[in-house]
Amino acid sequence: MGLKDELLSFLETETYSLDFENPSNRLTAKIIAEIFCVKRNTVSHYLNQLVNEEKVIKVNTRPVYFISRSIFEQQFFLLPYYIFNSFQEISEHSEEIKGEGDIFERLIGSKGSLKKAIEQIKSSIYYPSDGLPIILCGPTGVGKSYTAELMYHYSIEKQIIPNNAPFINFNCAQYANNPELMSSNLFGYVKGAFTGADKTKEGMLKAADGGVLFLDEVHRLNAEGQEKLFTFLDQGTYRRMGESEGQHKANVRIIFATNMNLEENFLQTFLRRIPIRVVIPGLDERGDKEKKQFIYLFLIQEARKLGKPIKITNKALNTLSKYHYIGNIGDLKNTIKYISASSFAKKPHTQEVYITLRDLPDQVIKDALEYKENKYEKDGGITIHPHTTLEQLYETNTPHIQYIKQSYEKIIEIFKHSQIGSLDQTTFNQNTINEVHMLFDKLIFNHSKERAGMLLELTTVSVQEIIQHLESDYNVKFTGNSIYVIAYFFYFKENQEIIWSEKQDIIVNKLGQYVKTFFKTELRLVQRFLHLLEKELDVRTFKMDEIFLTFYVKSLEIERTNQQIKSIILAHGYATASSIANVANRLLRKNVFEAFDMPIDISVEDIVAEVLNYIEHHDVSKGLVILVDMGSLKDIYSQFKKHMNAPVAIINNVSTQMALFLGNMLEEGVYLEEIIEKLRTENETEYSIIYPRKEKEKIIIASCLTGMGTAYQIQKLLESSIPEDLSIKVIAYDYNRLKESGVSETIFQIYNVLAIVGTADPRLEGVHYLSLEDIISGQGEAMMRKIFQQVADEEHLKEINDSLIRNFSLERVIDSITILDSEKILIQAENFINRLEIRLNKRISNDKKVALYVHISCLVERLIRQIPIKTYPYMDEFIQCQKETINHIQESFSVIEDIYNVKINIAEVGYIFDYLHAESSYNTDF
Repeated sequence: MGLKDELLSFLETETYSLDFENPSNRLTAKIIAEIFCVKRNTVSHYLNQLVNEEKVIKVNTRPVYFISRSIFEQQFFLLPYYIFNSFQEISEHSEEIKGEGDIFERLIGSKGSLKKAIEQIKSSIYYPSDGLPIILCGPTGVGKSYTAELMYHYSIEKQIIPNNAPFINFNCAQYANNPELMSSNLFGYVKGAFTGADKTKEGMLKAADGGVLFLDEVHRLNAEGQEKLFTFLDQGTYRRMGESEGQHKANVRIIFATNMNLEENFLQTFLRRIPIRVVIPGLDERGDKEKKQFIYLFLIQEARKLGKPIKITNKALNTLSKYHYIGNIGDLKNTIKYISASSFAKKPHTQEVYITLRDLPDQVIKDALEYKENKYEKDGGITIHPHTTLEQLYETNTPHIQYIKQSYEKIIEIFKHSQIGSLDQTTFNQNTINEVHMLFDKLIFNHSKERAGMLLELTTVSVQEIIQHLESDYNVKFTGNSIYVIAYFFYFKENQEIIWSEKQDIIVNKLGQYVKTFFKTELRLVQRFLHLLEKELDVRTFKMDEIFLTFYVKSLEIERTNQQIKSIILAHGYATASSIANVANRLLRKNVFEAFDMPIDISVEDIVAEVLNYIEHHDVSKGLVILVDMGSLKDIYSQFKKHMNAPVAIINNVSTQMALFLGNMLEEGVYLEEIIEKLRTENETEYSIIYPRKEKEKIIIASCLTGMGTAYQIQKLLESSIPEDLSIKVIAYDYNRLKESGVSETIFQIYNVLAIVGTADPRLEGVHYLSLEDIISGQGEAMMRKIFQQVADEEHLKEINDSLIRNFSLERVIDSITILDSEKILIQAENFINRLEIRLNKRISNDKKVALYVHISCLVERLIRQIPIKTYPYMDEFIQCQKETINHIQESFSVIEDIYNVKINIAEVGYIFDYLHAESSYNTDF
């Protein structure tokens, strides 16, 4: 170990006993030099190197103190940088952290590009026992290693692992050319396992016991190494290299990281053991705002290291933000380190470090020239002091927000005066409108369009499209320059929220109520506009924005145009209504129809809500025609007729032909009564049935009561059990469709259905049914022979039977259809069933128990993944009539809820109820 490593080890030991109020002089260069019997300047040189490597924290007091970063952050809290002017300054960061929420919320992009990733990470951390294995994916330099460290610190912060839990970082790339050495380091080895193994040594898994193991560049693991790891992921046990018997156990939270394609570089059996895959985006994918925040952050860090302000010109700043950094965040950080060091070296004795375009690397400047826009940056730049924070810096670099905030504050002040009687309503309205127009003038005339770039053009186009849409929906006409005024406002406002004091917030709410009372029409237009803009441009708007724009719309005195009967299309399916409306609107060369695509299981209440929302945001005073594909028209209309002040026509069995015919009549201004009469006589249905003449393909249907997910897994298991030469296809199919339509369902017209295999019998006449529980229990052989006897000989029948026994053991079925530990979930499912039998005072038959084992396993996985079934037929009636049984099921399931940290909903309770009350082949209470 060299002197530098010895110094770091010494600091780690001393930092464990750090006292903020009275720091030990053993953390100063002078005393450390005396302890190591080395010159002080030599010690200072190595300590400052460790500071630059971000391994040591430097406190610039007299004397200067040096602290181990890793031990400090493990013992106390994370720090944003590593050079401070006092211990008091460090303590202030502890208070900031307490007020800012958890450590992930302080990340750049926590509410933007990293929002989904952070949600996934927390799901992994909070999973019971040792968390869920997780893999961090993304190109080099995006911060995968840093994210892994944050996960470790977060787990300690939330007391999920103890404060002294280890964090082991193992980079698989170091052993890429020697997989045996990699395995020996990872799992350990015994004496004599290979040449040179003169003693037994524990591996990284043992070292990480009770903590976190971070495996970076895990794609370097060969197939054998992956197999050993997924055995550990499954069972929590492993063998050291050279061992042929016995197992070692370790409780380790494993974080994987890779910059390679998962499907091409890993075994599928390995990937199946990693249920959470987090994608960390590259720097360019994170947007201009986050990219600039990283630039500011790294400049702040350099200002602290150099101990003096850094001034950077706008031209240099914008050039840095436009450059494509191949190594992402790490590349950007190194570039700014180089620029700061280079500029400092040119003039080391000046009061500040000055960075201009000339100081940037040649490649950065060359790249900027290739992608140069026709745009000019304003003169000047920004100055970053060592004490500057990222929040301060980002706000001062956006002066247009200050204009908007000042204008909002003036409007609030004007409203306060009107409330105490200093202004009458007319004067208040006029003064507010004047302030609105003054802000628009300031934003537009103080910033030339040439400087704005492509984003303003995109905003303008989006605003223009939305205003055209509003003009059509509300039969109004905006003035010519409204588009540009509103576009400039949102371009400069961005997504930034203005924070109000408690008193100001009360006034804003009162002002919002005033607008709602006196400017109803204008407010409705603005709310619709903001709703569409948020979807179009991914912008965020706030209460004061809505109020401000409502006053602007009021000032326009918008004129009304000729009105026309409106029409909407309601249809079930992913894009049925959209497809019909799209074709009709294109052929009519005008947007006549608006489409609403509805899920198959949508309720009448939800359909009504869609229609009411449309009525609320559109002028339907001339009338409304609703085209629907199916459903009870009477039920639909009866629920919203009281909201209508104009006639409504509802027409069933919508088609593209009907929509075109109706669209032409609407354009011609035909009266509603005449429209209905013509549609009734003109739209006749023509049909013919053509069946295939060739012999139907033989199939077996796989089905599940609770959805298609389990049906697909049953399909896979059946496919692996039926010999290929029999040419029998297995198709997963929706249980509810089979139950409702029976043998008239299309699949029976196309295929020769030999049987249905699943978790519940749809009871179709003439169709064999083989239950999953009979296969698992081994009682389904007679039915199996009956199904296959016409297409298979005795040899094939024996092969099918053996395969079913092998593939459909209960543990294998559970292992195939879920990511859960099959042994653990089966124990918990058994506890649930036992508790339920006691509460119900009834015995559950064996076939239903088997079905419940499978169902409960899938249910728990759905709850863990936060994708539970949310709908259940006649749910209100079920809740009303089965209160006692619902309570018994919930109480029995509570043991599983506690273990897996999940919560069962009523819809899922309903499907357990269905299993209990399905017909059984056994004579029992259930």
